[in-house]
Amino acid sequence: MNKLVITTALMISGLFLQACSQGDKLTVHPRNEAFYNQFVNPSADWPQAENKIDELKILQTSDKYPIRIALFDNGRIYYQVDKLGNGDGQWAYGEGAIHVTANRPIFDMELTVSAAAAEGDETVVRFFDRHGFNSYQLQFRDPQALKEQGKQPEQLRKFKRSEKNI
Repeated sequence: MNKLVITTALMISGLFLQACSQGDKLTVHPRNEAFYNQFVNPSADWPQAENKIDELKILQTSDKYPIRIALFDNGRIYYQVDKLGNGDGQWAYGEGAIHVTANRPIFDMELTVSAAAAEGDETVVRFFDRHGFNSYQLQFRDPQALKEQGKQPEQLRKFKRSEKNI
């Protein structure tokens, strides 16, 4: 009887630990650093990023999990995540991808931006949150390039601020 209880407890513990671990390794389709340079803003724009977000190059997800990230050539970022908040952090290129970190009051935000597939220019952001592993397609928005093509950049969707301070 005791062997059965101990064996069952060990099996359940093992399943629990496996389910809660970050076993899903972030798959990265490597690109050289030059691939990511197109997404980077001049560092002179970083201090005013929150007020100039409409004018900056940004990587953004769909409305399903709204995230905006502006990268700057000084290794800084400005981000907006609906219902979480906005802030700044750091980014660095390594192992074929961009690694983003930002300190939040309750947790550290860690994201990986990489190519979506072995071929092509599509990018994704991958991260773990309280629900587990997430991977979302990123759209690149470059308002200056659009204006140079005679196009008017689409208005950004209104960012939903959070008062949670997490």
